Amino acid sequence: MIKESMKRIKNALIADLKFERKQGFFIIYLIISFLYLLVLTQIPENVRHIAVPLVIFSDPSVLGLFFIGGMLLLEKEQGILQSIVVTPLKSIEYVISKVASLSIIAVLAGLLISRLTYSESVNYIYLLMGILLTSFFFTQIGILIACRSRTINEFFLRMVPWMLALMAPAFLLIPFWDAAVLNLFPIVACLRLVYGAYHFNSIGMIAFQMIYMALLNGGLLIYTTKQFEERIVYGGQHGQIDPSQK
Repeated sequence: MIKESMKRIKNALIADLKFERKQGFFIIYLIISFLYLLVLTQIPENVRHIAVPLVIFSDPSVLGLFFIGGMLLLEKEQGILQSIVVTPLKSIEYVISKVASLSIIAVLAGLLISRLTYSESVNYIYLLMGILLTSFFFTQIGILIACRSRTINEFFLRMVPWMLALMAPAFLLIPFWDAAVLNLFPIVACLRLVYGAYHFNSIGMIAFQMIYMALLNGGLLIYTTKQFEERIVYGGQHGQIDPSQK
């Protein structure tokens, strides 16, 4: 059972990566990464230890939120999503595949930026986990927003308040950087995890942030899959949201 599920996820992941390459996602990530490389290489070395982790956190990690909206809405228009009902691919496998494919691109972009702009020691295990967990979280948020949107314009309109609400707690780090309670905010836990790869935070703190975000992403995956099924796979007409579900 698990073996069959993993095989379906693998096949879906390969198909998603091919789709993203065809749609130019790889090129967009490369262009964005190149622009950041140009900027970061002009920044003094003593500032990069702050700038590099912030860039890697804010862009390669979060871009999945932007791209997933376009992917889902395009597939919804084409009627692809409703066909999941008559295929062996389960909804949760579809969601995992989408999140994983964008997270792989985010990791590659983040590692590229780090390797080419930062010459000091980096814990790449922490960085890898930080980007993955952050990308998983924000991409799932993007799926939830896309489930409630009819068009790409509506998606971006709905995304703004979500982003403001999610990002706002990060500003509390300015006066309360050492406050452990702030780790309960996903944005803070993710930021500290990526930042910790460059500044070698305590193992206990890193472990807490990893476990916390892993559990949060697991719970969010269940909720995201449920919303995806109710609002897209089994809901609406030709992939459009039923007004009664708003």
